[in-house]
Amino acid sequence: MNEETKYLMIYEQELSSHLKESLEMPSRFYELSHQQRQMIVELVDFGRDMAITENLDPEVLQDTVGLAGEMGTQLYNFANMLNSYLNKDGEKE
Repeated sequence: MNEETKYLMIYEQELSSHLKESLEMPSRFYELSHQQRQMIVELVDFGRDMAITENLDPEVLQDTVGLAGEMGTQLYNFANMLNSYLNKDGEKE
């Protein structure tokens, strides 16, 4: 799904028809003027960026990176242990 399709879906499916009618805006995204479409795009992008900034604390993300790395190492070691068990003396059991 391309970016423009996302804006279209948000405008046409998520924005209430009551609000669009009260603002005397068209019901379809491509019926908006170029400036109106730009405003919708900027508002959607701003909302997305604000939600990401507020909900993804960089400190928490850094801790998650460390934990994911540690989990990966543990899984790798576990896989090696299982592999050595299966290949005991060069034979599969």
